[in-house]
Amino acid sequence: MPAVHKLLLEEALQDSPQTRTLLSVFEEDASTLTDYSNQLLQSMQRVFGAQNEMALATEQLSKQLLEYEKQNFALGKGDEEVISTLQQFAKAIEELNSLHVDLATQMADRMVFPMVQFREKDLTEISTLKEIFGIATDEHEAAMIKYSRLPKRRENEKLKSELVGEVAYCRRKQHQASMQYYCALNALQYRKRVAMLEPMLGYTQAQINFFKKGIELVSKKMDSFLASVNSMSE
Repeated sequence: MPAVHKLLLEEALQDSPQTRTLLSVFEEDASTLTDYSNQLLQSMQRVFGAQNEMALATEQLSKQLLEYEKQNFALGKGDEEVISTLQQFAKAIEELNSLHVDLATQMADRMVFPMVQFREKDLTEISTLKEIFGIATDEHEAAMIKYSRLPKRRENEKLKSELVGEVAYCRRKQHQASMQYYCALNALQYRKRVAMLEPMLGYTQAQINFFKKGIELVSKKMDSFLASVNSMSE
């Protein structure tokens, strides 16, 4: 597996300019990944929607073929052979439709769902932790400013002690937030590999299964039927 960049957790407490710069690179990467994932999910949903529509359309086609027999054609006498053939087509299309329905289900479960889960779990977690980290950082900086502005007089010892405690508390809070945020950003570098590949692997395997079952259905059940229909139409 190629090397994965990561933020060093031991540098989270230092909060140095170098660490902030590296953090901004990880944040930019996460933002780009979020935008791309949203666009990719839209494409996946479009493919799923098209396949689902294909399943609905073939189901409707099968039903419509059966309606031929019920039509009151003025010159319909002698249509028995056509009616019988269309009924066979309807049955064959109904079987094909079951494959389309299964493919649509597989696309939803193995392509769309993993990407939705990645977006709602991993990317949402990054966004939430970034907000928490930002708030903790602002609170720590505010506490430091209050402490630095405290006049150095003996009568301020009690207030100084309180501010020292506030700074220490805010520092611990920021440290905890930064550790969680850094861990999530590091984990995202690993997760994005799986998140990009897993849905496409599921999509491809679903298509392969669909074509295999389709070939089996056509070769075993429909070859002789299609040959007879060809001879009728010649």
